[in-house]
Parts: sequence; C-alpha cells; structure tokens
Amino acid sequence: MCALDPVATVVPTMHLETASRAGVIPTGLWVVRKRGRVTRELAGVIWCGANLNAVLPTQDHEEDDARAEVASAIVTRLSRPAALVGEAELTLDLWGRVEPWWGPARQVRPSQVSMAISGPPRTVAEPDDSVEPMRRATMDDYDALLPAAVHMFVGEVGYDPLTYGRQAYEGRLTHLVKQGRSYVRYGIVDGERTVVFKAEVGVVGGKVAQIQGVWVHPALRGRGLGSAGMAELVRHTRGDHAPTVSLYVNDFNEPALRAYDAVGFERVGTFATVMF
Repeated sequence: MCALDPVATVVPTMHLETASRAGVIPTGLWVVRKRGRVTRELAGVIWCGANLNAVLPTQDHEEDDARAEVASAIVTRLSRPAALVGEAELTLDLWGRVEPWWGPARQVRPSQVSMAISGPPRTVAEPDDSVEPMRRATMDDYDALLPAAVHMFVGEVGYDPLTYGRQAYEGRLTHLVKQGRSYVRYGIVDGERTVVFKAEVGVVGGKVAQIQGVWVHPALRGRGLGSAGMAELVRHTRGDHAPTVSLYVNDFNEPALRAYDAVGFERVGTFATVMF
C-alpha cells in the first residue's frame, strides 16, 4: 500500500521497515482493517509519533465510512500529536473529522508542494568560493549547528523548541547527527567561520529520503547558496541514503521553490500540515 506512492508515504514506510528488521512493532504503528469481511484484509496503516501520518485508500462512498471509523479510533485511542502531516486530501479530510476533539489548530497549511528527484541534480554555480564543501555533520559541529537548527525551526514552526520541548528536540538533532543524516556547509559571516547552510535527511524508507530543515544563513540569502547547497545535498543523499530524494515546501515560499526547481526537483503531489 505504501509502495503505491512511496514519496507521500515515506514516514510510515520507514517505521514499517524498521519494525520488519527488528521484529518488534512500535507502539505508534497501527493497522486499519476492513470491517465485515471474512478475510479482514488490510485497509491502511497509521503512524502516530511526534506527527501523525495515515495511509488509506482514495476516498469513495465505502471508504468514507472507513475514514469516519478511523477518525473515531484516532480520537479515542491516540494522544494528540504535534501535527497531522501527509497527502493533502486525506490529511485535511481526517482533520475535519477530528477537529471537534483535537482542535483548534495552531496553524493549518493546506497546500504544500511535494517534490522529488530521482537522478543527478542539475549543475548549479557556486555563488562564493569561500564557502566550504558540504559534508556530514559530526558532534564536533553540534554547538554551531544547534543555533542554525533552532533559527530554522522558529521561522518554520513558530516557536522556540529550546523553550518548549528542548530535550526531545536536541535528542532528535543528536540522533540525526550520529546517524550521519545531518549535513553542513561552513563559510565566513562578519569575519567569523560559521554554518551557512544545513539540512537533515529526516526520513529514509522505501528507497526514498525526505529532506527536512533546510536553512541558509540570513546574511547570505538571495545569492544562490540555497540552490547550490541543495544540488550538493542531493548528490550526498543519493549516494549515502536513497536513490530518490524528496521534500515538501509551503506553496507560498517562492525563493525555496525556485531553488528546488533550479536543482531539478519535480512537483509530484500536494501535502498538508495541521499543527497543534
């Protein structure tokens, strides 16, 4: 079921693959079965961790009843996550069903562009020879990486993760660094060497790697560092993690969309995010 759209379902796919390798089903992984069938065949899967992601069939009259039952089960069995995230039609439909219990949302982003690239990136000129080559971050980079990650998070999500949920946030960033899934570039800003581009491979599953947390130092924005950094990041990610590289971005973020288009990302779908 996940393989029908591996880019949209990369998060539950990752957890399914991890469970298969470990032989242990995590508490956040839930199966959905069709009712009233002798075979009780699968109808979908739900992952509820920090975010909730659902894989369910395309909506029709029969599936509408299934979604109503899924929404009811979500409300009664699961704690409200930090966000609902995934394919827009399904995510917004589920949100409409659970809103009376889980609302109000802090923010709803109904139209985020899902993008992917499955080949080498286009060549993008480096805007500044003084910027160092991209590499995997190590824990030696952590003190320089953390402020960049927090700045990105505040701008994207709207609150300081070091004030609300510091332990979980730093635990997640540390995990990605130790797993070799955090990438950095250094450069000179105001005479000091600092991180000027960073991103994480937040999810890997089904031969798809999802990029998260893309950030360019504010002092260097508008110079092409974002597109050059993304081209290099795609090369690293395809070599280190998965042949298809994906991400999703707010449809109003024109600078980011231009950078991703320049690298060769294709628009493959629409995501939505409901944040609490």
